[in-house]
Amino acid sequence: MTTTASEAAATEEAPFFPAPRTCPFSAPPQHTAFREAGGLHKVTIWDGSTHWLATRHADIRAVLSSPSFSADVRNPDFPLVHSNQPEHEGGLFLRLDDPEHARLRQMLTKEFSVKRTQAMRESLLRITDELIDAMLAKGGPADFIRDFALPLPSRAICLVLGVPYEDHHLFERHANAGTDLDVSHEERARTQREAFAYYEALVERKRREPSDDMISRLLAHHTGPDGFAPEMMPVLVGILVGAGHETTANMLSLGTVALLVNPDQRDRLRARPELAPSAAEEMLRYWSIVSTDPRRVALEDVEVGGQLVRKGEGIIVSLIAGNRDPRAFGANEGECPADTLDIARNARRHVAFGFGSHQCLGQNLARVEMQVAWPRLFERIPGLRLAIAQDELPFKKNSIVYGLNSLPVTW
Repeated sequence: MTTTASEAAATEEAPFFPAPRTCPFSAPPQHTAFREAGGLHKVTIWDGSTHWLATRHADIRAVLSSPSFSADVRNPDFPLVHSNQPEHEGGLFLRLDDPEHARLRQMLTKEFSVKRTQAMRESLLRITDELIDAMLAKGGPADFIRDFALPLPSRAICLVLGVPYEDHHLFERHANAGTDLDVSHEERARTQREAFAYYEALVERKRREPSDDMISRLLAHHTGPDGFAPEMMPVLVGILVGAGHETTANMLSLGTVALLVNPDQRDRLRARPELAPSAAEEMLRYWSIVSTDPRRVALEDVEVGGQLVRKGEGIIVSLIAGNRDPRAFGANEGECPADTLDIARNARRHVAFGFGSHQCLGQNLARVEMQVAWPRLFERIPGLRLAIAQDELPFKKNSIVYGLNSLPVTW
């Protein structure tokens, strides 16, 4: 048998984690090089363990849709993001495998259905206008993240779940500690204990005083022997809150930067707001903010992209490398290259939300938030611009979720 590029790489593992984006607008150069070399590649992560890295769009979809790979972080061979991941996430439905994962997930999907999230459009537009009103009243310069990109999805997920928005400073801090890879094991564990105590009290309050929200409905209909274990509810709610605002907040700020530094695309969206759905998909493809997940471990020997992955071997997928794969995007005549932003592109086959049965539960809500926010923002503040030089933008360097630490803007 001839030696593939992947097998050759296995004898000299490359450091993977973290993989910085030398240019904040592009994929880590190492991942791009691996993708163009073809196949899977062995990489070394933070704890010294070695795993496979998938960078091609087709290989990523194959891994994430295959029952031969497990998402269970309790598997001793799983490529962990940090040391207390099994303690924090083990047993949660999103880390289970099908059919149990699918059974529990079905209890949540109605809450994030297209119909339900589309029904929120007017509420999201009202929130968007309120945030813009406040920015305009205060005057520039403003931190776009603090004043718009973070409060919009935070208020949205609070509406869905029934979490008091006045507690946003607490749950935003908890979520940030969960994604910041510079946080120590001890600090992360302390913050997780604080978060659990907060959500435990919230769940108990909802149990005593239910209302028309997702937490109350879960407690009434989907908790117990055939649903979610009562002791897991605080952790589940905490993860839904964190995932519901942290990722979208980063997408809103990054997408705004992309439109500000690509004025032709910004003007195109202003002139044709009906492009908002394709613009949202293209931003998701272009940024691919989750750069350290999904991860899986093989439950049996399986071939991916011509490489045999043996039982017990871990595999990490690089979503941004897959979403910039020229074989999947830009390959057709007349289509813009994969590394180019094109808000009219048909990018729905991106893998920014993952793929297969574990793809992002809240993707419909995130889509509506972006579709509402960007057209309204540039309609009402057409002169929006960066308040600092582009090369001074403070991009995150060591986080599970890619984004900006702040975004100074003015008008």
